[in-house]
Amino acid sequence: MTNTIPHGYFSELTTIHLRPRFASTSRWLLRSVETMLACKLTLIYGRYHMMMNLRSLVVSDYHESYEHAEVMADFMNCLLPFQHATPSDFMQSRESYADQSIDIFKEYKHYLELFEGDCFLPEVAKQFCKTVYDADDYYTFKAFSNLNYGVYAETLLLYQFEKMDYPTFVDQFQEISLFERKRKPLKSSEFKLYLRTMRKVVELYKTLLNEYLTQRTFDGKVSFNETRKG
Repeated sequence: MTNTIPHGYFSELTTIHLRPRFASTSRWLLRSVETMLACKLTLIYGRYHMMMNLRSLVVSDYHESYEHAEVMADFMNCLLPFQHATPSDFMQSRESYADQSIDIFKEYKHYLELFEGDCFLPEVAKQFCKTVYDADDYYTFKAFSNLNYGVYAETLLLYQFEKMDYPTFVDQFQEISLFERKRKPLKSSEFKLYLRTMRKVVELYKTLLNEYLTQRTFDGKVSFNETRKG
């Protein structure tokens, strides 16, 4: 029998403390702020990752052949039989990739402006994205920031900002199964991996934030990126 998240873990009494104005102790307030930060970083990085990948395709010498596109379409139709993929779905021009990259950049910039405040500094968030994208680790975060982790982030933020009630939160904070086309409860192991990944993400941001604030203390004229290069 597969273990799932304990039924009481997301009890309404516990979860309500994730909302800043209901945090009853300094410990809960810290947890609330860090949860919010992890969600914001997930959504920001997801856009950054897509933007950078699309930019790579724009300048790449690789050109998708029709034969390879046919193979990909057949594979996707076997993998996801409820969708009908065609070779044209896998053949895009450089102009198309460039247009998509610009659209994603606009979303990325929008989130940077929207999330500013509550320990979230756009300049540090930009460096966070670059650091993660260039790093040899953070595999789980990179892989799922635009998939399930992105869904969890949006759900948690809506709940924290009191735009979503508790029953809806419980219903939405679930794994999305591409094969079954439905939501299902997270396995305990997957949820623990998610928590570990978010802690790692927040710790990296804190490190970058400390570096940024330290540099600002000594020389406010030096940019953060120049500091990192040094």
